Amino acid sequence: FSSVGAAMAALLSCLALASAVVEAKAWFGATPPKVDHTFHRRGWTSCALCGGAERLGATVEVGNLRELDAAGASTLLDAVRAHGVVVVKGQNLTRAQQVEFTAALGETVVLPSSFEGKDPEPFHPAIQRITNFWANGTWKGPTARFGAYWHQDGQFWQPPRHNILSILHAQETPPSGGETGFADLRAARHTLSAPLLARAANASIRTSVRQIADFAKGDEEDLAAFPDAEHPVLDAHWMDGGPLLYVGSPHMEVVGLETAEAGKALLTMLLMHATSPAFTYFHAWDVGDVLVWDNTQTLHHSFPYDNDGSAKRELYRTQARMRPAATKEEL
Repeated sequence: FSSVGAAMAALLSCLALASAVVEAKAWFGATPPKVDHTFHRRGWTSCALCGGAERLGATVEVGNLRELDAAGASTLLDAVRAHGVVVVKGQNLTRAQQVEFTAALGETVVLPSSFEGKDPEPFHPAIQRITNFWANGTWKGPTARFGAYWHQDGQFWQPPRHNILSILHAQETPPSGGETGFADLRAARHTLSAPLLARAANASIRTSVRQIADFAKGDEEDLAAFPDAEHPVLDAHWMDGGPLLYVGSPHMEVVGLETAEAGKALLTMLLMHATSPAFTYFHAWDVGDVLVWDNTQTLHHSFPYDNDGSAKRELYRTQARMRPAATKEEL
């Protein structure tokens, strides 16, 4: 019986180890959240765009965001850190209330007015309008698009100021389409092959605010206030130290390899890997949704909808710079 008992103990030990490995894989180096959250999923038969991300897209229950207290903000921030992107359902914030909510999460980011293009939100410089209608109510036309490629926000900021949260609030949505896709850069790093890890070890992305199409018409004085930024491709999360990929967008310059062409080839491979179905989550919007995501650990991408002027897609974006990291023991 002693040998049977020893065998059973060994089996239980192996099962416990396997469970721990599965748990570690599910978080891909992120410290798990203090509170468990459900995932926002529509089901394989209901989603027009379907992804298989294990970690992204949690629903966080913190009540009315107009009444968010410090404990609620802490729960939300912890969930974003652990899940990368979260949704708070059923909200109806004014522009001023969204700016106030943003300030509860970190330092509100306000870009120079010359970066805002032709459609600023009146009286609220921290708000960016993500919509197919101008502020005066007229349709922008069928070609109006914003962010229709995989990218991170804030890569033009020098470290550590690039640690940016984005907040997007839906006030009106089209009947179908218009999803926002997300890709998990922690999972992409965790599953990167040894040859690609070795190839990326000496690589960094270099970016200039002057290379960003949305800011193309910025004033020279405003552009000059943003020196070029460089980020290692193999990076670590500011809050919990978990490993991640930092790739910016397909438009980045990659330095540290033999040639610029070699850098571009590596970036293309990493983007293909990071945006594979296993790592993506596509958020289908409901009116009242508030999405909060961490740009350092996710890519995002807007997807098309039937934009013929008959339906509005009206979303409002703000951004908050993360506050200095807590110690890992506090997470």
